[in-house]
Amino acid sequence: MHARSFRAQAFHPSSTPTRTPCASMRCQAVQVADRLVLKAPGTEQGVAFAPIINGCWQLAGGHGRDVFDNIGEKLWAHAEAGYTSFDTADIYGPSESILGKFQKAWRQSGKRPVQIFTKYVPDIFSSQPTPASVEVAIRKSLTNLQVDQLDLVQLHWWDYNIPGLVDAVKCLADLQDKGLIKQIGLTNMDVEAVRSIVEAGVPVANNQVQFSLLDRRPVNGMVQYCQQHGIKLFSYGSVAGGLLSDKYVEAPKHGLFGQAKYTPVDLNTSSLKMYWNVVKRFGGQELWRELLQVLQQVSQKHSVSVANVALKWVMQQGDGNTVYPIIGLRSTAHIEDNARVLQLQLDSADMAAIDAVLQQAQGPKEDVYSFERCS
Repeated sequence: MHARSFRAQAFHPSSTPTRTPCASMRCQAVQVADRLVLKAPGTEQGVAFAPIINGCWQLAGGHGRDVFDNIGEKLWAHAEAGYTSFDTADIYGPSESILGKFQKAWRQSGKRPVQIFTKYVPDIFSSQPTPASVEVAIRKSLTNLQVDQLDLVQLHWWDYNIPGLVDAVKCLADLQDKGLIKQIGLTNMDVEAVRSIVEAGVPVANNQVQFSLLDRRPVNGMVQYCQQHGIKLFSYGSVAGGLLSDKYVEAPKHGLFGQAKYTPVDLNTSSLKMYWNVVKRFGGQELWRELLQVLQQVSQKHSVSVANVALKWVMQQGDGNTVYPIIGLRSTAHIEDNARVLQLQLDSADMAAIDAVLQQAQGPKEDVYSFERCS
């Protein structure tokens, strides 16, 4: 269903079926005890969040029109299963407006509050953000999301060579003081950028970065810095658009001259194309497939999925209380499977087996969002 034909009434409590898509799958709910609090040091209003966050970047386009099919039911099913935290951005097409309609209906139903984390992504190539322009953007997000206060606003800055980064975050801090924002976060910032913002006196609650078994750049200083300063890391791409799942586990066939041959990967979404570039930097198809074989062995040992293992590996980095994954909300198919991540604990043997493959990786190297920012 195209976004323009999206039916707002699908969010109305009276039109929501008693038997939700989640209920039909006997989804395991995230327990209240598993809920966490996002709160930068020195701030007053913390925000509760689920340990697995729903990502809504697919609503920005590039993932097919079926993403919008029954979107109301998808959002409702995830929230009812306990996954009450949703990540979006002001540049994700109609995502904020869709979530605003959902949140209003959810709130009217009297259920436990959901959390919506958005982003401020200024077009710094056209003009430099000013206090006035930042406030206009934030008030637009408030209108779209139909709230009086934003739970979290994460700043993305396209190019460090363009000045104004710290000033823009300070504008967000001023709006936080005005009561328009509960918490301030960052997106795709490297250690140096995060440090400059923290040292400028801005309370940073989180940094959202790509982090997976294929892309371990956050362990090159980011995990350590965030852990030391009480900053959460929200990780996207932790299952690499599905490339780190059972779907792609496959033993190689060998050609006439002994070369390994695999079923071609259909890169039919913008996410898959992006993460395939990461696979190539990681070491190419053969090393990726070798990693999948090891992940399958670990998953079978614990009676979970390959994606479960990939997600838990990320969550166990650092002190185990710093990194929390964002998983794309394309359908309700993985709700029950994702619940197993919260019960899984990888042991030292699991980590050693995985590390034996990771030691062969060629990259990506450097700090987070390095080659992307330069491309």
